[in-house]
Amino acid sequence: MTTASPDDIDISAVWRSLRRALPKLIVLSLITGGITYAVLSQFPPRYTSEAQIQVVAPKDGNDRTFDSVAARLDKEAINTHLRSLLSPDLALQIISEEKLDKNPEFNDALQPPSKLDRILRALDIGTRNEESEQDRVLKAFFSRLEVYSPKESRVIGIQFTSSDPKLAAEVANRIAETYRTLLATRTLSETDEVQKALQPKIDKLVKEVAEAEAAVERFRAQANIFKGGPNNTGLNQQQLADLNAELTKAQAARSEADARAQSVREMVRAGNAEALPDVQRSPLIQNLVQQRVRVERQLSELSATLLPAHPRMRQLRADLEGLQRQIKSEVGKIVEGIEKSASIAASREAAVRQSLEAMKKQVVGTGDDEVQLRQLEAVAKSKRAELERLQARFEANRVTADRRAVPVEAQIVSVARPTSVPSFPKPLPYAILVALATLLFGIAVVVTRALFTAARAAPAQRQPAGRESGAAVGAGGLPVFARDASRVHVVQSIGDLALQLVAHPQDIGGYRALMTGASDQIDVGTEAVELVKAMSDAGADVILIDWSPEGHGIAERMGFEPRAGLNELLQGKATFEDVVTRIPASGAHFIPAGTAVLDRDTVLDPDQLNLTLDALDTAYDHIVVAARNDVARALFEAILGRFDAGIVVSEPKRRGAMPDVPGSFLGFEVTDIELFRLERAKSNQLARERLARFAARGNLEARTG
Repeated sequence: MTTASPDDIDISAVWRSLRRALPKLIVLSLITGGITYAVLSQFPPRYTSEAQIQVVAPKDGNDRTFDSVAARLDKEAINTHLRSLLSPDLALQIISEEKLDKNPEFNDALQPPSKLDRILRALDIGTRNEESEQDRVLKAFFSRLEVYSPKESRVIGIQFTSSDPKLAAEVANRIAETYRTLLATRTLSETDEVQKALQPKIDKLVKEVAEAEAAVERFRAQANIFKGGPNNTGLNQQQLADLNAELTKAQAARSEADARAQSVREMVRAGNAEALPDVQRSPLIQNLVQQRVRVERQLSELSATLLPAHPRMRQLRADLEGLQRQIKSEVGKIVEGIEKSASIAASREAAVRQSLEAMKKQVVGTGDDEVQLRQLEAVAKSKRAELERLQARFEANRVTADRRAVPVEAQIVSVARPTSVPSFPKPLPYAILVALATLLFGIAVVVTRALFTAARAAPAQRQPAGRESGAAVGAGGLPVFARDASRVHVVQSIGDLALQLVAHPQDIGGYRALMTGASDQIDVGTEAVELVKAMSDAGADVILIDWSPEGHGIAERMGFEPRAGLNELLQGKATFEDVVTRIPASGAHFIPAGTAVLDRDTVLDPDQLNLTLDALDTAYDHIVVAARNDVARALFEAILGRFDAGIVVSEPKRRGAMPDVPGSFLGFEVTDIELFRLERAKSNQLARERLARFAARGNLEARTG
């Protein structure tokens, strides 16, 4: 397989070919454009008009709005409207109203068939004779009708095409109006059906609600569970709440009375009973205290002039003692009253608590009745709510039915108008497009043909003077070996090996060969360079790849100029143009190893390796990879042995270094791989010494291919 490499493409030759063919291409483009214009001009013009309707939700108080219409304003609802607009029933109604079946544009049976129609009918392509008139008109109608809805929109466009612009606009508007009328009629029909279905339900619910509410009242009277108050609570609950509040008040009163009694007792024991607030608030005691003070003052005044045994002194002392006894008696009454108040408060608290406990027992006893009553009330309430809902819906539908008009969910937002600009045909734009397409296609054909011509001419231009003799010998002197992995072909010279490799046909892609030494001590660089040179001289398009992740490959030992190589290519740091060079004095190409990599796994990615080798397969007939034994084994294992041939270079003294196991290569069992062993001879040593001298003198120069 011969493929042009980047160096083989002659841009100037391609440009010259294109320049020579350009006048013809321009003429051809103008001819095709003119033919297109002439053909399209023969077609009668057609005009397209568009009407638009918008799907909206009716804004009435009917609950059905949320249940049905609003739920239809989604993607599925819009699609439903689209399918309804394309229904045959609607189309037949429009055809009947507009009398399209009498129009020859829609019913071609009304006009004599042309020659083209006869030919199409003969080929069973055109209108069939057995086709009914209705089918013909429907087919023509739908071929001119387009209904669409923009994405994320509630607007539906109705486009109709006809040779008559007025008819196109009229039909588009008639479709929109008729569909809107059908929706209104359907809504009214649905309303009437709903009314008929609601009336029996309402009548039944009225009876059920009356029975449920009557059952509630009967059970309330039977269980003596009545309700009252502003919150409509049960009497037992009200009494329980009142007793609870009364108990709280009684507890507060008792606590206050106990505190007063305790304070009075302490003040009486301390002899300060007159300092009690209740004593000080008593008018009688205050009057007695004033009298006592007055008697004490008189007694004090007379004691200065009268003796204690004086009758006046004895009388005053007797009055003073009487007043003190009277005051003490009154204070005792007040203290006794406070004690009685505390006792009364305690008794009231006990009575209220007893009543509260009795009420609690009564409430607990009527708990089951309360639960049953609540169940009856819930049933009655639910039936009442359902009745009110149905009555509201019935009333809303009644108002709608009385008006005989409903808000339709399809509103016309744009009417179709006749247009003077035909939608088909458009001869000039189509002619320009056809001319440009013809010109571009012709340019592509010319460029492709020029590239293939350069690809076929490239090997002949690279071939040296002595190639004919080598090729003849290779063709007639040596047999072509079939692939047989069970045996190893031993060759004695580079020339024999090159001719045998070149003689193998390439079915798909390039022919890959992996060349390595029988051991790591054998350097195959010299043999690899000589091999690709010989293959190039034999007419093969060949490239040599230096595989050395450590960077110590053929380029370094053979004196090539350091440059980016395969390691950089596999890491994405370089392109094929950067790494491909030409071997001096040869038509063979060469990819050096490049700089060393720290981690061998970075360049042993199977996907990247296969991608690189597959790309080289499309550009070269033969790919020769040269490597030391250990790194060759790693490469062979990484790409799962995707090579066509394996070449092992051995020395006579080290022949045992190569495993003498049939069908094995680098320690792996292989199939469909041709195996070769090249034994070094003294003649090969002279070639290695010559290359070494050239490398020492610096005569080998790297040139990019």
